[in-house]
Amino acid sequence: MIEKSSTLRDQDPPALSSRQRRFVLLSPILLIAAGHLTARVFSASIGAWAWVPLQLVYWSGMIAVLYSVNGLSNIFAAYKRSSGWRSWSSGILIGLIPWPILLLHLSLLHSPLLIVCWIALALINPFIEESYWRGLFGEVTARWPAWAALLYPTLFFAAAHPLQWGVFSVGSRNWQMVVALMIMGIAWSATYRQTRSLRSNTFSHMLVDLGNMSVWVFLNLYIPPTRH
Repeated sequence: MIEKSSTLRDQDPPALSSRQRRFVLLSPILLIAAGHLTARVFSASIGAWAWVPLQLVYWSGMIAVLYSVNGLSNIFAAYKRSSGWRSWSSGILIGLIPWPILLLHLSLLHSPLLIVCWIALALINPFIEESYWRGLFGEVTARWPAWAALLYPTLFFAAAHPLQWGVFSVGSRNWQMVVALMIMGIAWSATYRQTRSLRSNTFSHMLVDLGNMSVWVFLNLYIPPTRH
């Protein structure tokens, strides 16, 4: 048991300074502001395809924050830990929630370019977002009360979508989508807080990004129905 505990401690990233913690806590504001500006600038010239430069800016910003406070060697440390079967089970259930959307709109999957973009997004985005929103914030807020630790990053995570992609995507401004993001964000944050692992979260996030037809939503080729 002593050797196992030592191994887990060796895998943990070094403690962050107060300055680094403040930077992390404020970084979502900078990230969302940069994304919003990118969306407005590019949507004026290339319309909804602004999602591509926006995605690159969004990913680059999160990676920059992760690298500046933890270093490359520690970014994926949380993927070395096992999540446990309960986390995998709940993660799969959460991940399958949007799949009826995909199954009911398979007829939209006829463009090879969009399919490639969709799969690439689903493979890359969960690793970066989970490392930033759950892994990094889980570390920074580890000593906070549970409700605050779960809610703080989740509010920004949910707000990032309408404030960035919502500039040009009707579906990304859907309040029901924001509610769903809040629920998933809290569930994923709770899983990381309990397991200190991002494995099941990332797989669950991949399933969500596939099932919600993200690229078609960004391009307004699929607009989720809104209940008034």
